Amino acid sequence: MLKDVKGVGQRNTVKEVSDGYALNYLLPRGLALQATKVAVFNAKKQQDAEQQKSAEGKEKTRAMLKRMDGQTLIIKARSNDKGHLFKSIKTDDVAAALSDLGNIAFEPAMISLGAGAIKDVGEHVIHLAGEGMEATVTLVIEKVGSGN
Repeated sequence: MLKDVKGVGQRNTVKEVSDGYALNYLLPRGLALQATKVAVFNAKKQQDAEQQKSAEGKEKTRAMLKRMDGQTLIIKARSNDKGHLFKSIKTDDVAAALSDLGNIAFEPAMISLGAGAIKDVGEHVIHLAGEGMEATVTLVIEKVGSGN
């Protein structure tokens, strides 16, 4: 299989399907290749490489979460005189700031802000989770400017 096909199989797997289905649907659309010895060998090699890359990514994420645990992250944002932000801080904003800080791509799904978006200046505790590990980070929102 070259691509995931619902009800048939996932990418880089070898599946046995009827000749008609393969010849009339899978092969013409580029969803699969005929399972020759070379194609099976290449699929296995590709699958092994993807598993290795996935394992390395998981280890890198675990190391980053371990390093980030207990750290403080500062984001500067515009707010009014009462400390209310003009634009709330969301998981996307925190992920971008963490990615800049740690040189690793943080996914917004890894970040829990608690009660949703942050709308006020001050300290906030956020939780990071991924690959079976968790980290707690103190997020400090600092006031940059004020509006009328």
